[in-house]
Amino acid sequence: MLRWVLGSLLALLVLLCATVTGGWFWVQHKDFATLASAKLSRLTHRDVHIGHLHIHPGQWMTIDGEDLRVANIPGGSRTDMITAGSVHARLRLMSLLHGPIETSDVTVDHFAGLFERTPDRVPNWRFVPFEDLKRPRPAKTTEEKPDLHSFPGVRNLTVKNSDVTYRSAKGASYQVTMTQVTIQSSDDASPVKMSFQGGYNGTAINLDATMQPLSVLRRAPEPYGAKAHITSGDLTLDFDGTLTDTLNFDGVKGEVFLSTPTSAPVFALAGLSGTHPVVPLSLKGTFSHAGDNWDFTHASGALKDSQINDGTFDLEEGGNGKPDVINTDLTFGRVDLNSLTKAFSSGKSAGPTDIPLVAPADPDPVLHVKLAADELLYNALTFSKFRFDASQTPGHINVSTLTLEYLGANLQASGQIDGNGNRSHVNASISLSHGDIDRLRRTAGLAPVPVKGSLSIRIIAKANNVSTLNEATRKADLVAAVSMEKGEIAREIVETASMDLRLLVRHAKGTTPITCMLGVLDMHQGIGTVAPLRLRTDAGIIAAKADVDLNRKWLDLVFASRPFSTSFFALDIPVRVSGRFDNPDLSLARWSKRGRGLLADSNELTSLPPALRAFAASNPCARPTK
Repeated sequence: MLRWVLGSLLALLVLLCATVTGGWFWVQHKDFATLASAKLSRLTHRDVHIGHLHIHPGQWMTIDGEDLRVANIPGGSRTDMITAGSVHARLRLMSLLHGPIETSDVTVDHFAGLFERTPDRVPNWRFVPFEDLKRPRPAKTTEEKPDLHSFPGVRNLTVKNSDVTYRSAKGASYQVTMTQVTIQSSDDASPVKMSFQGGYNGTAINLDATMQPLSVLRRAPEPYGAKAHITSGDLTLDFDGTLTDTLNFDGVKGEVFLSTPTSAPVFALAGLSGTHPVVPLSLKGTFSHAGDNWDFTHASGALKDSQINDGTFDLEEGGNGKPDVINTDLTFGRVDLNSLTKAFSSGKSAGPTDIPLVAPADPDPVLHVKLAADELLYNALTFSKFRFDASQTPGHINVSTLTLEYLGANLQASGQIDGNGNRSHVNASISLSHGDIDRLRRTAGLAPVPVKGSLSIRIIAKANNVSTLNEATRKADLVAAVSMEKGEIAREIVETASMDLRLLVRHAKGTTPITCMLGVLDMHQGIGTVAPLRLRTDAGIIAAKADVDLNRKWLDLVFASRPFSTSFFALDIPVRVSGRFDNPDLSLARWSKRGRGLLADSNELTSLPPALRAFAASNPCARPTK
């Protein structure tokens, strides 16, 4: 009986050994491609094709696959969503039982992945029945957290000759090529090293990164530390921070430093290769990305000759056919717009600096911009304490704030730009205060004037069918009121204007205070009329009218004292000043028909827009003289 039992056990052992041995050889020579293809097709709800799939059992099980293809969804831009030439991997057998799976010597060659939205905005990366895929997916909530507790252990991963492409619903493609990518770690408690050689949209990129161990990654959404050094041409970019959803590059926050002496890689990455200007750029700050928001704060650095003291860039992705929204708040030290404009025009334009005034009908992205600068250079002008705040909507740009100081004067402006194709309609309201007369006239190229004081100016301007700031300045129609309530004028000028006979026997000395001054300007494309122009002093009242041509730098001015306001000895003979700004001629107004015409209108008050009436009415010179 015992012998029978022992014989039976021995026979069973031999049978088991034979079965295992036979199974071993069967598994090694079996092609599992058909079985795996059918199984994956059911799981993914897509047609999956595997050319060959072989498994080699052992303590480290080896898997080799060739010619892998996963079908795209109906309406996709190409037949297959994913293809791979070959896949090789070793898996530790015992890790399949208690996980996480441990892998080694993973090699992927000629992988190509296309992640896209169809024109109907259906995404192809959700592996569900197509009917469910077309249904809107519930918005991701803040409570949803990445689950990486079973993320496999990676000892040595290599991806070669591969690419991943994202294609938007509008057909724009963004491709990452992977010439060779390696990821290595000694064990789950050791740092992870990553090396990337490839490119983005045809621009070469190299990346070297050191990350925390995989044991930390599995504790997501705890922050996962990473340091990266990226180069592309002359561009270097360093990142030192953390991620809470590493696989989706989400929950990112860290310090970034960027430097490039030409900005060529920046323009190439933006799809502008071959058209870029040479613009040195250095930038450092705090970068963050969470969900649809991309943020760069505490930015500082330099853009060519302009110093960035502090700044914020905030991008909110639109999604669902909506445009992206960019909010920018930058504080500069010194900004040279002449240098920047010349650089961005690739040095082709030798003309004056100009700024486009275009309001796109469908802006993408939509911009909200705040700018500040200690000093701003624009053509031959130098401004200080510059502040600018503007927002954009379809076909419209609203400039709520524009303030600056120029020659000691403070300028404030606001306005709107309404677009019509590549042309625009511009409306602006401008206010200038504390404008020193002598400094302003020297800048305008006017001859010296014996008047001292500061001006206040209010302007209502509009320009139709323009595309740039300089064009709008040339074509603008404007109405302006100029006021002065404190100042002084040479007494000799008042007596000369009134033809005071006492000047025959003496020379008037000193100045006399200006009680008020008011001028009203109506101008069309650089040609305008000043009427009235009144100046009141203790020594007399002067009324004037002028025609001005800024294009030719020419004027025709008539002024006369009012008899009731001057002394007994005054003849009150009107005087005409005519000619170029820098060298006008002097004559008696009544000697010419033109002079007599100007004189007749010298006391009229031009009709003012409502926005200027209160400003002009508060000036005592607004009341007509006798």
